Amino acid sequence: MKILKTIIFVLLMSAYSTLGWANTEKIDYKAKYVEKQKVNNDTIGIIAGVINYVCPKLVSKSTKICKVKDPVGSAVGFQKQLLGKGDIDDLDDLSDKELKAALKKRKILHKEGAMQFYDAVEQFKMHYPERKLATDFAAKKKWRQAFQHEEMAWQFLVKCASRGIFAKKMVDGE
Repeated sequence: MKILKTIIFVLLMSAYSTLGWANTEKIDYKAKYVEKQKVNNDTIGIIAGVINYVCPKLVSKSTKICKVKDPVGSAVGFQKQLLGKGDIDDLDDLSDKELKAALKKRKILHKEGAMQFYDAVEQFKMHYPERKLATDFAAKKKWRQAFQHEEMAWQFLVKCASRGIFAKKMVDGE
């Protein structure tokens, strides 16, 4: 519950910090970019905590996928374990009975939580190109564009956090 409250606090503060007030003063996009970077880094830290909490509840301990010191590696490892040699469409094509059997064989412990977590990881991956663009624009001192891409990265992180919370609730039976 503490993780959930922290995530909600960071997300609300992030939204508040980027809204600003309409005025005629020049907007300091460099400052907004730097602030959004900090928010994104903090959000990633919270997402790491969610990964470390949810991962061991999704896969058998015998897989040794979940590593507290490498939450991103854990998440990617989970996806590989979930998909096997196929892709997500292969799982979508299975009946519920076939899906449960396939997940059991792959040592996945919770079907619904696994699907939410898979989507959370996909959203997380999408933030990387946006942050790269933000960094590239910042290097050129194009602060408005740097801020906009950092903001877009935050949108993907929010989607990730949302899916991660759903996965947590599912594995906890909430």
